[in-house]
Amino acid sequence: MKKQTNIPRRMSRRQLAGAILATATAAVAQTPPSVPSAPDAELQAAREQNQRTAEELAKAPLPMAAEPAFHFTA
Repeated sequence: MKKQTNIPRRMSRRQLAGAILATATAAVAQTPPSVPSAPDAELQAAREQNQRTAEELAKAPLPMAAEPAFHFTA
């Protein structure tokens, strides 16, 4: 007998974005926020946070059938 899984075979773009956002939010929540003392330190901390978030999003699987939510027009 086959094992039933809750993984959908097809996902809409909104479902995919929600899954990626949930993954990124969980990853960001695990890193404790630091308290910068100067504006330069605050800027650097924000850049590092963006870099960590981008790295976590890059790890999420993205099917080739996914298409962008916008259209290019010439």
